[in-house]
Amino acid sequence: MNVLLIHPEIRLDDKPFDFPFWAGIFASIVEQKGGQVAILDLNALRMNNGGNYLSSNFIKKELLLADWDLIGIGGLTTMYSRLKQLIPFIRKICPNSTIITGGGWATYNPDEILKLVPDIDMICIGEGEETFSEVYDQIKNGTRDFENVKGLCLRDKNEIKFTEPRALIPNLDVVPYPNYDLFEMDIYFRYSSYPYSKEAFNSKKRATAVWERGCPRGCTFCSHNGMSRIDLQNIYGKGDRIEGEKIVRITDKANDTFQLPARWPSPKYAVDNVKLLKEKFDIDFLSILDENMTSNRKWTQEFCDLYIKEGLAESVKWGTLGDAPSVATNPDLLKTMKDAGCSYISFGFESASNKVLKVDIQKGQTQMHLQKTIDEIKKINLRPLTTFMIGNPHEDINDLLETVTFWIKNNIEVDPFICTPYVGSPIYFNNKDFVLQQYDERLKFAQNNPSIEKSTIDEWKFNALDKFMKECGDATLYTATISKYFTIPELIALKRFMYKHDTRRMLQMAHQRYEQTGLEQWNHDEQWNKICPVCIAKDEVSLKISSN
Repeated sequence: MNVLLIHPEIRLDDKPFDFPFWAGIFASIVEQKGGQVAILDLNALRMNNGGNYLSSNFIKKELLLADWDLIGIGGLTTMYSRLKQLIPFIRKICPNSTIITGGGWATYNPDEILKLVPDIDMICIGEGEETFSEVYDQIKNGTRDFENVKGLCLRDKNEIKFTEPRALIPNLDVVPYPNYDLFEMDIYFRYSSYPYSKEAFNSKKRATAVWERGCPRGCTFCSHNGMSRIDLQNIYGKGDRIEGEKIVRITDKANDTFQLPARWPSPKYAVDNVKLLKEKFDIDFLSILDENMTSNRKWTQEFCDLYIKEGLAESVKWGTLGDAPSVATNPDLLKTMKDAGCSYISFGFESASNKVLKVDIQKGQTQMHLQKTIDEIKKINLRPLTTFMIGNPHEDINDLLETVTFWIKNNIEVDPFICTPYVGSPIYFNNKDFVLQQYDERLKFAQNNPSIEKSTIDEWKFNALDKFMKECGDATLYTATISKYFTIPELIALKRFMYKHDTRRMLQMAHQRYEQTGLEQWNHDEQWNKICPVCIAKDEVSLKISSN
């Protein structure tokens, strides 16, 4: 049986830094079953084409190399536009192949994706290893009884059906390592240098790995490709986590398990993975892309101890991601990580406003956690790496000023993201109508209007969703906003001023907009009067007048 796994291009303005893990793992599954498998990594191969999208002729030649029984293609929400181009083309060249897809771009609204991209046969919801394996078996055995494969949304003639939900894998040690031999390793190693630390920057053979699935935090802007309990709640409840939880509990009971918000394989599984990469490719650096390594203190401690014991701490330096609360409350963990070869940890701080952190972000962190984390990172001579975002729902000018003054205090230079309601995140589900109205203004005027048929409004929403998903890309750019206070042009201006630490222009803009609109989100608190050029000028002029 012949299987082709296609990894589309992503972020043409950047390099292919990260391996296509899903394709590598699925390829290992096929090989274990005795099948023939290939990976077409368009994101890596584009670098042989000036970094641009690969041509239809190139892709056609690759597709014609074999008669593919099963074609898997997947990606993130930001890849929707390219996936919608590629899949009809694949269907045209390979009309008899079964096309399965999955990943963040399709897992949260699979019924809508099947309508938007009708050439797809089925979508794997959430975690894919077991589902893909069973789909492979159904095709190989000639039974094709896909309705009995858990975790699918599939097309049956003109009908879209959901199969029984699949529980998350409780023991991640059973997941095979990716088939690295099928990766474009020469291309990935070409772009090993990574500007997060001296060791990462000087790397000649940097690899990437992901072991954690999900995250213990409940950030409203985030999603985890359907691989956490929270994600499954949102998927099955279509954004209503309480309703979704009812289905998750049924799945728990049926599988005698409890599906967690975050899971890790054993530390030995992870260290053995690094040893494999070292022995096979002589890597010198590893970017661990786990969403929140520091949140699991016990796992991280055991990983670091074993990493040192296996002699990897000097030969393969590494970096990862963490969160402020876990470091602020367990600062000794940082030295443990550094002693084991960690050279950077990137933190999602998001905002320095306690109001925004509590009301909008809901990560369970405060500005105190942020400050403590920076201080502790500096103590062990690592460079603090942080990300922030603006345009949160209830964020006003005072919150933004609080954030930028935190940057100035800590000498932080950061170009903040714009809070983007990616499909699957709580902020998307909570603001879906508002998001779609930004792509079809008729929806705003038609809401709650009984004279317009529901079918008409549903069609408008469907087309607006397509436009929104096509535009979704890097969060440093704008798509839809969920801010209750700022427009996109205002956010773009504020973003630039914040990056330049230009509180003067921020406060000038606040006065101008408050005078123009009278809206309270622009009315800054008295605490900023001492740095506000407008307030200072008013006070000086008033003093001059009174003295005369």
